[in-house]
Amino acid sequence: MKKLLYCLLFLSVSVPVTDFNKLTRLDRDKHLSQLFGEAIHLGIGSEKLWSATSADNWGFVRQSATWARGNSGIIDSLILALKNAGYFNNPDSARVDVLSNVNLSGIGSSTLTIKINTPSTNISSTAYTGTKSFKHFMEIKKTGASVPSLQLFFDDPNTTLGNNGALVYYKLVDFGNPQFASVGDVITESYTANDSVYGTKFQTYTWRNGPENASWISKHGRVVLTEVDAGRQLCFRSVVRLTFTKLKEINPAGATGLDSLKSACNTAQGTGSSDQIYYVLAYMQKFDLPFQTTAKATFTMSTARPETICNLPASSFSGAKLSYGIFNINGYVTDQLTAAEVPADYPSPTVGGSDFMSVDEAFNRTYVAFGASISGQTLLGTVKQYETTSKAFLDAFDGSDQNLTFK
Repeated sequence: MKKLLYCLLFLSVSVPVTDFNKLTRLDRDKHLSQLFGEAIHLGIGSEKLWSATSADNWGFVRQSATWARGNSGIIDSLILALKNAGYFNNPDSARVDVLSNVNLSGIGSSTLTIKINTPSTNISSTAYTGTKSFKHFMEIKKTGASVPSLQLFFDDPNTTLGNNGALVYYKLVDFGNPQFASVGDVITESYTANDSVYGTKFQTYTWRNGPENASWISKHGRVVLTEVDAGRQLCFRSVVRLTFTKLKEINPAGATGLDSLKSACNTAQGTGSSDQIYYVLAYMQKFDLPFQTTAKATFTMSTARPETICNLPASSFSGAKLSYGIFNINGYVTDQLTAAEVPADYPSPTVGGSDFMSVDEAFNRTYVAFGASISGQTLLGTVKQYETTSKAFLDAFDGSDQNLTFK
């Protein structure tokens, strides 16, 4: 398996400021193609599940920093596209446009629905409790499709902070990238808002019903990003659910090793013959070059979050203890460090700040349930809905969309 969790998401928009009301149909269609021409690209590939003292176990860290930086701007970029198209030239005016048979690069003939100052009410999400209302809305739907390709809800075109934030859903298979032609009907939800406890901005990305193939290795997962330390660091937390059966289908050559690991994990954690395994990761990354990063990760089959893979003894299983791993602009440096061995110029495993967590604190807040109280984190409060990453939360997607669906 080439990459454990290779992720890349970006949206590129570059257009002149104008107004659709002043465009001819031909010009309008061309303009819309420019607005969303690069569309959305996200990939989750495969990597070795476990190998001793190796970068293979850290595939998510090696690529997710790039992914996170690109992903952090997706909602802002979509809103900027609408601003550049003139939709907020009259900020207090209500407006509804339904633009049919627009040829969007990568998507094809589509219908765009854009609502400005026309509230969408009672909008639910996996990222918050209850419902919210949003002032503005945009939808892309392929011509003839019953399900949208993308929906965006937001309140303020100038900021996603200090209000209800912004919420987007997208279906990757619709965006024309051959790499993702086999990702099926997986839907990704992204929500961004602010939380004063963690600094200025957070984003959470949640998906369900991934095909568990080489294009998208996990079935369900969530990523939580927070910009912290006055914008100097990124806090990244994630849990993804995998299965040994699907991992063996992706990499038949590794079947024997995967079977051995499955047996060892089930024995160590008392999980019988379970096929599911969860990858739990937290890291802190400095935004300044050379992007020094300190990470902590594990694999587990139970509700526990052990310090070693499946709580296997590091003395008996080489490589069972991943943490701590360190990375820089060139990628993986080394792992299996003690806290004292992490260089002082890297984010601290154990010492946080007034507006950010240490790596340990972030890791302890990962793979836990909504409302959980974490020892030593009184000031951070209980775990909020957007950062819920428990086994039960992910497993519940097997029988329910849990509000992760187009509206």
